[in-house]
Amino acid sequence: MKTTKLVVDYEYDFEFFAIISSVKAHKLAWSINKVLSINLCKQEDIKLDFIKDWKLVITNYIYEKEYSVFRLLKNRSCESENLPKPFLVPELKEYDYFIHMSGEVMLFETAELFEKLKELQIVQYVKKIEVNKLKSKENLIF
Repeated sequence: MKTTKLVVDYEYDFEFFAIISSVKAHKLAWSINKVLSINLCKQEDIKLDFIKDWKLVITNYIYEKEYSVFRLLKNRSCESENLPKPFLVPELKEYDYFIHMSGEVMLFETAELFEKLKELQIVQYVKKIEVNKLKSKENLIF
């Protein structure tokens, strides 16, 4: 029997930043709200189901405007039992959080976002990530 394989190419048209910070997600969200003058709100956790009954549950904070979305995502799954790789982006496991900015109008320029996040004492490091170079970039499609 002949099989047909569906191949889908997604456009990763969003900005993606990695953050190292040892604080809890709600404290980081509060600090980002304060420094960027936005209102990140806790949303329902993102659930990603994989083959072999693996499930990632990712903490998700979001701030939405009419034409843009700003997300704060935790890299480590809340439920990490029996998971060999309990990370949203396993190749970036040294990072604790990610910022995912998408939309027709970006809320912040990259340089401005870096400067504002560096002001936070609870943030040890921030880096812009090239999404197309990630092996697990499909995990970032919600």
